[in-house]
Amino acid sequence: MELRLREDQEDVVVKIIDALRRSGYAALQAPTGWGKTVVGLFVVRELNAKPALWLEPRLATELHVFQHAVDLNMRVIATAGREKLCLNNYTTIDFMRGVCHSCQFNKLVSLGELGDFSSFADMDFGRVREVGESMQLCPYKLQSFLERFYGYDLVISHFGRASKLVKSVRPKLIIVDEAHNTVLPTIHRVDVRALRLLLVDKLGFEEGEFTGLIRSPESLRVVLRELVDTLIYAVNEDNDMRPIVEELLAMLNAQIWFYDEVEESLVGLEIPSVGANVPTLFMSATLPPSLLQNAIVVRRGWSIPVKIDDKYALTLDSIERRGGDIAEHIKEHLRPGTVIYTTLSRESLLGDDVVWEDELGSKTPCDYRDKVVVLKSFGRFNEGVNLDCFQRLIILGLPLLPPNVMQRLRSRGIEERDFVVMKTVQMIGRVIRTAEKPSQMPEIVLIDRRFNTIRDELANYEIEIVESKPQNPG
Repeated sequence: MELRLREDQEDVVVKIIDALRRSGYAALQAPTGWGKTVVGLFVVRELNAKPALWLEPRLATELHVFQHAVDLNMRVIATAGREKLCLNNYTTIDFMRGVCHSCQFNKLVSLGELGDFSSFADMDFGRVREVGESMQLCPYKLQSFLERFYGYDLVISHFGRASKLVKSVRPKLIIVDEAHNTVLPTIHRVDVRALRLLLVDKLGFEEGEFTGLIRSPESLRVVLRELVDTLIYAVNEDNDMRPIVEELLAMLNAQIWFYDEVEESLVGLEIPSVGANVPTLFMSATLPPSLLQNAIVVRRGWSIPVKIDDKYALTLDSIERRGGDIAEHIKEHLRPGTVIYTTLSRESLLGDDVVWEDELGSKTPCDYRDKVVVLKSFGRFNEGVNLDCFQRLIILGLPLLPPNVMQRLRSRGIEERDFVVMKTVQMIGRVIRTAEKPSQMPEIVLIDRRFNTIRDELANYEIEIVESKPQNPG
């Protein structure tokens, strides 16, 4: 079936092309299901911007873009990282041990060996792996060769491969899909007890040294970079250490490390880097406020009603002074069928008659849809999960990381206001999962006086404050 644009989509394509030609930058905010992917692909085609690099945060969404590109008769490849393509199922640790040097699939790739080169016009990462296996050739090497020399119209990649592909593919245009991810870092987390087992029990660190390094995470990162070979050796000696070493190696790419005293864990924040001196189109259903200023905005046509309970500001100081009163007040909102997002510093305000995220195990929040479920604002259920099974959503307190961490994010260009707005919109989006207005709208309550400071920003995402209780001292 040939893809065609609707009239409203045609108008947006014209506006995007005009913006890219004028300034080398364009941003599009449009509701989920409106057709951003198709519009982005038509922009690539109309500009004849070959090759174009399309960045996605997940492999599943790469395949969505890939199929539409194929329908537009584009030559396209959807790529994956080394670990996903490896025929031996090697992991990051294995690669760092140098297993590729002795791998039977590690061979040079040549045009002659590939035979009918035209058969590679449409390649997703599954097909790359399949072809590599049939040719007894490393799929990652095959993919790298095709990226550089085939001459694709479009290369689709995860954010994490952006820097590499900007250098090797030399794109004429970059499309950053799900662009809100440029403001909301990926969070890595390592339990300190497991880390103590590795460093103290296995590697021989003194307890005092270990404690000092935990209190100075950036120093720990420097030390771990020097100990990569030692960490790999520890895995060879004790395979039970593999999960924690894998997570630590993944964290080495995170730009900000800090110690979370409440959860007793080491945390790394990885901020996607997509900057390049190349015309760029940012797209999302919820663009960061900083990208909205000159954006092309397509309205959903209906608003999500939200209430702000602003009796208290849920700061640490306020909770310390009036925790009992605040807890009593919050009880009024706790009814069956409620899902709550909050930080650990505010969990003390909730009673015992709730289901905590850590108690879910292998179950999903919706398995407890008739209870009160409490999820972490920065936990595993803050994105990519459908929570429209609940009748009520509560966001308890501004979604903020510790003050010193927010300061470090600010030094990297991520403003606190942008961060709070995007996290709030993201969490509201967990219970509103359709482009069409739900027949039964969930009740959504933001409990914290400070939510009033982002009312205007929320309106940009068609989130309407329908009721705000009068402010009282608190």
